[in-house]
Amino acid sequence: MAGIEGVILPVIEIFMTSILANVPDEKVQDVADDLLDKLEEFVDGTGTKIDDAILEPILNKVRASFGIEDGED
Repeated sequence: MAGIEGVILPVIEIFMTSILANVPDEKVQDVADDLLDKLEEFVDGTGTKIDDAILEPILNKVRASFGIEDGED
C-alpha cells in the first residue's frame, strides 16, 4: 500500500497545486471535484478490488482534506 500511496499522493498534490495556482478561486472546488471524479472512475473501471480498497480511501482522504464534496449526486 505504501508504494501506491507514494505514487498517487504526489501526483494528486501536483494536480492540486496546479489547480490552485491556475484556476480562479470560484472554480477550484469544481475543477478539483472533476479531477477526483475522473480518478475515481479510473479506479472503478480497472475491474480489480485491490485498487478499490487501496485508492478509494486515499481519494476520499484528499476530498476531506481539501473540503471537496462529491458533486456526482
